Formats: sequence, structure tokens, C-alpha cells
Amino acid sequence: MKRLVQLTVAAAVVMLAVGPALAQEQQRQRGGGRGFGGGTLFLLTQKSVQEELKLSEEQVKKVTELQQKQREVFQNFRDLSQEERREKMQEMAKAVDGILKPQQLKRVKQIALQRAGARAVNDEEVAKALNVTDEQKEKIREIQRESFEKMRELGRDEEAAKKRQELMKETNEKMMGVLTAEQKSKLKELQGEPFKGEIANPFGGRRQGQN
Repeated sequence: MKRLVQLTVAAAVVMLAVGPALAQEQQRQRGGGRGFGGGTLFLLTQKSVQEELKLSEEQVKKVTELQQKQREVFQNFRDLSQEERREKMQEMAKAVDGILKPQQLKRVKQIALQRAGARAVNDEEVAKALNVTDEQKEKIREIQRESFEKMRELGRDEEAAKKRQELMKETNEKMMGVLTAEQKSKLKELQGEPFKGEIANPFGGRRQGQN
């Protein structure tokens, strides 16, 4: 499921680097996307994740270099065509694959799925593994659209950050409510062993690895 990790990187790069408006457009193209929470490259910059994966000093160095490259690439991201944006994201995803060993890639994917919570079903492979119906997908998209609109109305101060956390939790609970007990069980299986380390919240503050 290497493609799953690549899509996680793509969603995170868009959401964290180019802003909500462009992220929403990218999500429409893919039928969703993992917004609120950061993807694989973001996770790899976290010390707790680096320790969990037992990254070597050389791997940490490569992650730092890739993060810097990401910043440089996306400085002019808005000026690129949709195809060029897609190519840049694919390049970044492949670069992450090249840094990690297979077992490390598998584990960081699990951590990303834990962070994504019910939003993970936006990924085609996850949706297929869970046998998510078209009706369920539409319900989940509607919940996300409503959440996105509420998120846009929030400011950038500390109080707004707390409200984002609450909104993210509420949104995840609503989407989980769309899934059947069997689907929830399968998603938990894909998420693997719960990650206990702390991860910085892109919107401010810190939170545990799992939603």
C-alpha cells in the first residue's frame, strides 16, 4: 500500500503549505483528502515519530533536507498548473519512500492513519479495504464540507486553535458514526498499534498521536 503513504504526503503538503482554499480544490479532485492533521513528511519531522521508527542520524538529516526542499518548492506553488502541482507532490512522496525502510514506511503509514481517524476513508485504497459505499462517501464528504466552512470562520489566536481541536474531534466522531461496526474494526486493524508519542498540532499546541 505504498500509494497510500504517497497520498498522505500529497494531502499534507497541500493543506500545510498552500492554504485551505487550494487544499479544498485538491480534495475535490481526489474525492477528499487528509486535511486536518499533517501527513507523512510532517510526521517524520516529529522527534517522537523519529524515535518510534528508530530513524538513523542520516535519515533524520535527509528528512530535514526534504522539509527544506518542500518549503522552497511550494513558495511558488500557486503559480503552477494543476499538472505541475501533481508532479511536485509525487516527487515529494517518492523522496519520502526513498528515505525509509519498508517496516518504517509501514509504521509511519499506520501513525498517519491514526491521526487521520475517519478521514482516512477519503483515500481510495482505505475506502476499498473497508468496503465504503457511495452513500457513505457522500455523507462523509458533506460532513467535511460543513467542517471546512466552520474552520474558515475561525481566527488564528489561541482560542481559535482550541476551537479547531474541538471541531476536528467533533468532525471525526460524526464521520465515524457513518461507518459500520465492521468497518470501524477494519480501520482499527489498518491503524496498527496505538502511537503514544506527542505530535505537534499544525494549528497550534500538541496532541497525542491518535484521534
